[in-house]
Amino acid sequence: MTSEDEAIITEWYRKIDGEIRIGFIRADDDRSRQIQAFCEDFRRLAPGVRIEREENDGEQVPEISVGENISYQAVPLGRELVPFLDVLGGGATLTRKLASPVRDDLSQLKVPAMLKVYIAPQCPFCPQVVTLLLTLAASESLIYITVIDGTLFSERAENDHVRSVPTVILDDQFRWTGAIQLEELVHMMLTRDPSQLGTDSLRKIVEQGDAAGLAQMMMESGKIYPAFLDLLTHAKWQIRLGAMVTFEFLAEERKEMASQVIAPLWYRFFQVDDKVKGDILYILGESKDLSVIPKLNSVRKGPYSDEVLEAAVEALEKLS
Repeated sequence: MTSEDEAIITEWYRKIDGEIRIGFIRADDDRSRQIQAFCEDFRRLAPGVRIEREENDGEQVPEISVGENISYQAVPLGRELVPFLDVLGGGATLTRKLASPVRDDLSQLKVPAMLKVYIAPQCPFCPQVVTLLLTLAASESLIYITVIDGTLFSERAENDHVRSVPTVILDDQFRWTGAIQLEELVHMMLTRDPSQLGTDSLRKIVEQGDAAGLAQMMMESGKIYPAFLDLLTHAKWQIRLGAMVTFEFLAEERKEMASQVIAPLWYRFFQVDDKVKGDILYILGESKDLSVIPKLNSVRKGPYSDEVLEAAVEALEKLS
């Protein structure tokens, strides 16, 4: 952190009234130590800001979180410091920059929009793009922004095929490189095909407790969203549980749609651990589709753990 960065933070803190919290997820690597060092320096310069350690579920990379929908997998210093301070201060400075037509359009957003923006510390254009995205996130809680330093998290940049910065990616499907038009980005959020939403977007829906809403979305489209299968077989129990509740709503209202999950879930059955196997068998039983009986019987008679065998018997009982 430079003396100029320190002066900016000190001046910003003089104007702050009220408590501010920064979340920090730690991981066991050098990048975590860099982000932690930033947090410690920040707390020294702004002693009223609370830095709260958040639990790492084992899958997460080190990051800073601001509120519920903004995260930084980056060290927001230099050119990136002012946008970070603007959103940390409550976002009022950012939301005032949002044109009324764009704000009106955002009010129509019904499903989460997951945005990643790749930056680099030396990039002169990145702060402007980051500011635009933070403006959206500060105005609409369904918009989730992750700011990623592509040089610090090079494996993420490589996985997302990022070759230059700034690069903005929506739902792992749509991308913009360089300058972006806010109106175009918001239009894409509103006109996306819900069936093509990514796993993270659907995960946010179930984590927010709207399993019935997700079921209704799929019923209106007449098909199971491909990413929904990822939730049903997710490694984390809480996510599978939310997805199973969604499936129960679906099976109750549209039995023929519930049957659409049978073939893809049966294919995955042989690739997952016993806990997920048990949940797949539960779902097959909840489908009320008698065609699954031979599959369940093959499990009941097969070389599986007691946990899996019990789940197969319980599923068969639901179909008897």
